[in-house]
Amino acid sequence: MTKPILGKHLLQKKVVSSSGLELGEVLDVYFEIDGTLSNLIVKPDHEMKEIKEHLNKHGLLDIPFNEVKAIGRYVIVNFPY
Repeated sequence: MTKPILGKHLLQKKVVSSSGLELGEVLDVYFEIDGTLSNLIVKPDHEMKEIKEHLNKHGLLDIPFNEVKAIGRYVIVNFPY
């Protein structure tokens, strides 16, 4: 059984890919109606060609929560997804 995660504990955490690419920090989180996390909204630290095609119209990364592999000091995600 996994430990529950409060969305507010994710805000401002650094997000890195499983390959070590620094993606940015968590700006916001989206939830489903039942309260489960659905997406992380990540503000990139700087412009990188590796993430450019994944940015939404606001210049942010919208990462599906099922791509999150670990949460600790950093949020580790599969990227690209």
